Amino acid sequence: MREMKIQYIQLDTIDSTNNWVKAHLSELTSFTCVTAVEQTAGRGRFKREWISPRGQNIYATLFLTVPLGSDYLCNLGQLMAFSCAKTLRGIGFPAEIKWPNDVLIHGKKIAGVLTETVTQKETIGVIIGIGMNVNMPEEVLQAIGQPAASLLQLSKKKWDLQELLELLMDRFVQDLALLQKASFSVFQEPFEKILANKGQEITCRDGTQTLRGICHSITKEGSLQLLLPSGEIKTILAGEIGL
Repeated sequence: MREMKIQYIQLDTIDSTNNWVKAHLSELTSFTCVTAVEQTAGRGRFKREWISPRGQNIYATLFLTVPLGSDYLCNLGQLMAFSCAKTLRGIGFPAEIKWPNDVLIHGKKIAGVLTETVTQKETIGVIIGIGMNVNMPEEVLQAIGQPAASLLQLSKKKWDLQELLELLMDRFVQDLALLQKASFSVFQEPFEKILANKGQEITCRDGTQTLRGICHSITKEGSLQLLLPSGEIKTILAGEIGL
């Protein structure tokens, strides 16, 4: 893949960056990053609310196109989570990935990724939303319905949102080039090294059943391997992890 330059579009108050991108697809070129100062209806996986107070955090959606039949399509959300975790580790935070695409610090959620796709004439449009808690104060974090952290809370200093976003997007472009060239298998080992809850007992809900076992490893395709009490290793293609 040739080096791509990201076009940035910054908006003020909108419902969500993913929704805005879907409504303006015909106006966007591949590698457009849309950000908002505030979201009124931000959401994460499983349509959960993503609290998005004004001017505090990163609310962004990257739009790109990939060829039809790309075998790495299902890994793009994971890749964004990986790029996010590595970016945070690069500035001194011990970020981990809660499979498949949440980012944790000290077991608390710092970022989440929501990926959607749109089939176009000769390509697939990929909409990758990411929310990262950056300058969110403690009192707002306490109102979130799950353990959450922000860079401000952890470091006791404010961060430049645009600078941090550009670090993340630059990292993602580099990682995407490698993914397209060599498949997800090159990320298997580095992803597994920062996999949250590895070696711990977890539950996994896939929509039809709940499995309990040890968080074991990641396959070369990016699936989770769960060690069941019976000794069987179960490959999980999609689901939600809990302790």
